[in-house]
Amino acid sequence: MFHDKKNLIPVPKNGLSENVSSIRFSSSQESSLNILDNVSLGQTGNIRRENGSKYSYNDRNEDMISEFQRSLASKPQKRKRNSSEDQESEHFRKIIVQETMFPTHSTNDEIIKRINDGSVPSTDNILNYRKSFNKRPGIIDTPYREAYASTLFSHQVEELMISPQQPKRKINSRPYQMLAFCNELKLKDDFYLNIIDWSSFNMLSLGLDYSVYLWNSGNSKMTKLCDLGLPHAISSVKWFPQNYQLAVGTAEGKVQIWDTQKLMKVREFHGHKSRVGTLAWNGNVLSSGSGDRIIYHRDQRCPNNNVQSSIGHKSEICGLKWNLEGDQLASGGNANELFIWEGMNPTPARKLEGHNAAVRAISWSPHVRNLLVSGGGHLDRQIRFWNTMDGRSLGCYNAKSQICNLQWSLTANEIVSTHGWWKNDVIIWKYPCMQRIATLKGHSYRVLYFSLSPNGEDIVTGAGGDDNTLRFWKIFNTLNKIKRSVTKTSTLKPDGLIR
Repeated sequence: MFHDKKNLIPVPKNGLSENVSSIRFSSSQESSLNILDNVSLGQTGNIRRENGSKYSYNDRNEDMISEFQRSLASKPQKRKRNSSEDQESEHFRKIIVQETMFPTHSTNDEIIKRINDGSVPSTDNILNYRKSFNKRPGIIDTPYREAYASTLFSHQVEELMISPQQPKRKINSRPYQMLAFCNELKLKDDFYLNIIDWSSFNMLSLGLDYSVYLWNSGNSKMTKLCDLGLPHAISSVKWFPQNYQLAVGTAEGKVQIWDTQKLMKVREFHGHKSRVGTLAWNGNVLSSGSGDRIIYHRDQRCPNNNVQSSIGHKSEICGLKWNLEGDQLASGGNANELFIWEGMNPTPARKLEGHNAAVRAISWSPHVRNLLVSGGGHLDRQIRFWNTMDGRSLGCYNAKSQICNLQWSLTANEIVSTHGWWKNDVIIWKYPCMQRIATLKGHSYRVLYFSLSPNGEDIVTGAGGDDNTLRFWKIFNTLNKIKRSVTKTSTLKPDGLIR
């Protein structure tokens, strides 16, 4: 009846032709089918009727169904059909209508092919983690490429997660201990004295008037080392780094070495004609700066009073520091002078110019060789950084207050400074940005005296006048604490986040 040709309505395999051959038709049904036989379908897509007129097949598919229904209605019924025959006829009609109205799509349909291709096969696990990575042309193949990733995180994020957390730094704004002296013991308010020093075995030496006292910070016990009496006022003290010997400078120009365990004097040196305001050890060599503008170098192992001198200052020497390598000496004077000496040479190697007041505060960096920091008096108030190899100024910062002491931290790139007119503060700075980390207040007079503890964590500051106190602060982290914080592993692991 229907011819399965190209561009015509497709007839399924189990469709109309097989159903027609398997059904026994009545006379009325045969007449209806004869009407369909009179309709011939051409390859050009036109339908010919009995009267010879042509009808375009591409106009509407529903016209064929309506033509079929009108033909059925025009023929009279020959006999009455039973219920079973009616059901078979209705079923046959529904098949024709369904195949005509809703033709079955072929497998070549592009839309169906896209849907089938995009569907997820049932065998694939859609929960599997899969990262898409389009390799760019010419990209360098490294182990950190996303194609080789074993976690959800990139290499940079994973490194950040497993890196140790920086310990939180807290600096107490109040001293953890304070020593207040009675009226009989006074700290002098003198800019050119250095009468406090902290030893490597945790013993603090104090030069008060004509006596030297030893204070054990472990048990808070005070011991009197010596009493020189009039007119030998104590002007400076300095511990020997390797043992229990203490160097003491007097206002009469004498330098003495005391054994603090035996409480007895070991050596005494003469030569200075004015007070010895600053002392510095370089191994077994003791350097002393005096108001007579001369620096003397003495080796305590030499039995004779063998002295080497360095001359160049025009006024009293108030600052003296050897570098850690022991090959350079920095000295500051009252005439706005700052000199660098190569060893114990008699003449200075170079003069660092820039300060406009007395240079008392001097400190060498323990982290960078040939880096020196210095501070000027209240007419200058500048903190300056120097390259001591060529004398270049590396930077300058206005502290807006008299600078009495400077000290570099042993464990961090930080500097602590003590100040006088007019703020009397203790400030911790971050180098090289010179950002204030903390400002410690409490002293009512200028903080002239300062020393760093042997563990590099604590400092002691002192002020004379009506203040007359020593205050102990905890400001730096020790080296052991830094090592423990670095070796501590992070508890956050990328593998622990994936379940």
